[in-house]
Amino acid sequence: MSSVLIVDDESGIRELLARWTSAAGYSISEAPDAETALAQMSREAADVVLCDIEMPGHGGLWLAEQLRERYPNTAIVLATAVDSVPPTTSFKPGIVEYLVKPFARDLVLNAVSQGLAWRAAAIARGPATPADPDAVAKWLDSTTEDH
Repeated sequence: MSSVLIVDDESGIRELLARWTSAAGYSISEAPDAETALAQMSREAADVVLCDIEMPGHGGLWLAEQLRERYPNTAIVLATAVDSVPPTTSFKPGIVEYLVKPFARDLVLNAVSQGLAWRAAAIARGPATPADPDAVAKWLDSTTEDH
């Protein structure tokens, strides 16, 4: 069963995302902050991390960088209440989707599905290179060739 770690400082958001993703058949874990998320990942790495950007302490971008270093085959979906995303943020390796609050259930589940596809492709390519700036572009190219 594919696993999703939901990281958000708002418990209501975590619960909603957990309910949606669990109902879709994913194994779910939750964390209220980036530090707790890293501790959970060290015990059991998730396939996809769905993470809020703005959180007290270390935010989602910091967590994304930590995940790239430690778990390069884990897909990351970032979420925010801000509706514009700097391109340098949205195209970092492993960040497969960017969701804007309020969420729509189908967009969340699609983002998780895209994350799982990215993860499968990353594992199939062999040892990941977190510093590869073309990783997302290569993945995007491979997904568009199929359609």
